Amino acid sequence: MEDRKHARESLQTKKAREKLKKQLEDIEKKITPEALKEKSQEIHRWIARHAHTRVTLKSKNIYLFDENQNAATISKRVSMIAQNLKDDFFSHNKK
Repeated sequence: MEDRKHARESLQTKKAREKLKKQLEDIEKKITPEALKEKSQEIHRWIARHAHTRVTLKSKNIYLFDENQNAATISKRVSMIAQNLKDDFFSHNKK
């Protein structure tokens, strides 16, 4: 007797899986270097067309990055984990 971990797949599920597999294969066939290059050019054209609506962040005093001059604040959860690790480390080294 065969030892199974999962129930046998129904015919409807099998057909649906095969249909999805075929759809994914069809999509993957459409992803070619030429198609990627064309889409990249299309994105660049869209950006160029909408350049006049862009907002310069420097003029808005919004700074997303500061070249790591200031570290982000540590969350309570991360602080707790760090403290637990530190406590474990020192308790094991005392033994």
